[in-house]
Amino acid sequence: MALDNNSHAQVAILYKKIGVYYHRKQQYSIAEINYRRGLKRDSISTVAGDLYFNISLIKKAVGQNDSIMPYLETSLGLFNNYEINKGACNAYLSAGINYKERQLYEKGIKYLIKSYKGFQIFNNKKKLADVCSIIGNVQNHLKNYNQALYYYQKALKYQKETNHIQGLGRTYVNIANTSDNLKKYDSAIFYYKRGLKFLESKNKSKATAMYNLADTYLTIGKTKLAENYFKGSIRLSKTLTDTISFLYGYNGIISLYLKEEALKKAEMYLDSLSPLAQSVSDKVVTLNYYENQSEFYNKVKNYKGAYKYQLHYNNLYKEIYNKEQAEIIQNLEIQFDNTNKENEILKLTLANKNNELRLVEKNRDIENKNRLLIILVFVVVSLMVLYYALRQKQKSIAQHLKIEKLEAIYNGQEIIKKRIARDLHDIITTNFDGLRLKILALKRSKHINSSIDIITKDIKNVNQQIRVVSHRLYPLEIQVGKQKFTDIIKSRLSEFQLYGNVYVELEVPLPKELDTTSLIIQNNFYGILLEVLNNIEKHSHATKLTLNSFIENKRMHFIFLDNGIGIEQNSKEGIGILNIKQRCEILEGSCSIKKVESGTEVYVNFPLKKPYND
Repeated sequence: MALDNNSHAQVAILYKKIGVYYHRKQQYSIAEINYRRGLKRDSISTVAGDLYFNISLIKKAVGQNDSIMPYLETSLGLFNNYEINKGACNAYLSAGINYKERQLYEKGIKYLIKSYKGFQIFNNKKKLADVCSIIGNVQNHLKNYNQALYYYQKALKYQKETNHIQGLGRTYVNIANTSDNLKKYDSAIFYYKRGLKFLESKNKSKATAMYNLADTYLTIGKTKLAENYFKGSIRLSKTLTDTISFLYGYNGIISLYLKEEALKKAEMYLDSLSPLAQSVSDKVVTLNYYENQSEFYNKVKNYKGAYKYQLHYNNLYKEIYNKEQAEIIQNLEIQFDNTNKENEILKLTLANKNNELRLVEKNRDIENKNRLLIILVFVVVSLMVLYYALRQKQKSIAQHLKIEKLEAIYNGQEIIKKRIARDLHDIITTNFDGLRLKILALKRSKHINSSIDIITKDIKNVNQQIRVVSHRLYPLEIQVGKQKFTDIIKSRLSEFQLYGNVYVELEVPLPKELDTTSLIIQNNFYGILLEVLNNIEKHSHATKLTLNSFIENKRMHFIFLDNGIGIEQNSKEGIGILNIKQRCEILEGSCSIKKVESGTEVYVNFPLKKPYND
């Protein structure tokens, strides 16, 4: 009847309803055919918006994820031209979810807020709860934990008003997870328990919540409660045949037993986990299994086995990390493409406006236009000439600085080479000749034990000197590849304390930003550290070294203070002090070395940014 009357709007509505019927029966191809028939009759109204939106849902249902956004974005464009309705609210919500899944969080939040305002108009509290939960998830992923808690609390309010039991359970768990991220462990435990009361016993989310609660208990040291919930999570996962949750539970309880030194229990669970852990799709499960196996073998002193699983762990970690990097790059490319599209639209809009201005101004006096054009050309040419001159000057300055930096590096390296050569000469020629004579003198010595003690002490001194030289020669990048830079510094300070008999005190933990700086910064700072320690050991007669550090105005500051005899202010600069100052210059920083009441203070600071010749 509608076709006979050429009622295109009514025909589109009826095709949409037929499509929805097949859509609900999961006969997606027939549903899509009817949606497209509707679009042939109406492609500009809100009904068309519904049709495009429904096609995007079909594309998602059949796994054609690359085809979702074109239909969804066309739908959004149509809905933006009309007053908001329920279909628009659902489209905005779907857009928010899809942008979130593609890590386009800014766009996702924009449409989620639009859907929230729409559902407020229609007082749809169930949908409002869903929107708030999704916004909370986005904020949680962005580590805006307080914002996430705000939206989860709003979701909780709507779910209480609609008595949505499962929604309450999920939201309580979301609040608990966020509280755990904020290290508010008491709150996390409270909300996990509330969530578990509302989640159905056959719900996989319940097993995950029990695992998270167990992990929180383990974090705060309540191992008995942690063990109970880990076991509960494992039992429920078995019942639900949820292999991934089951394996997570096993890894969790193994970590607990390893921490408690209950090695037999840990071994029992590791043996049970072994057949499955290396074949599951979730690589994090396998990664945790390798870590636990390595830790177990280490504790039972089977270092070969520990080394084997540590290698497996390292290789899998790199694989996961590389995959994550690829996903990040892909998402950045998507963002770049979207930005280009927006720029093209903006260019077209500006072009249209320019055309309108030309039409308005075409009757103006031609002479005035020409004069204006001449002025503009002159200004543009002048600016281009000025810009070119300034740029050439900046290039010249930059090149000069680069040459100076390279000369400083070369001079510093030559000094270090000479110093190492001198040290090796002193160690081999002087010390070993002395040791040889003392050993020969043992034959006629009346006090052999005393002579042996002296020789032992000399050997210890030679060993320490060789250790210092080896630290200068050993490439830092090899060490950084194996451990954090801050851990390398701590190890060197501990070694200095042990062999140099100088107590080392860190007033505050070393800045974690040191671990993320470039290798050239790490190399030069490590060289400064070695020179400071060498000067203290050889010249200061100190018994204590205090190291303080802080970050201010995007610069790192380090203060080394020893309680030795102090450096003389008018003393000639040695190679060590010269090396410290040159390395500071390479880091684009500064330093001061002075005698204070308690000994000698070495103050070094440099910017966090990469140096010019990095």
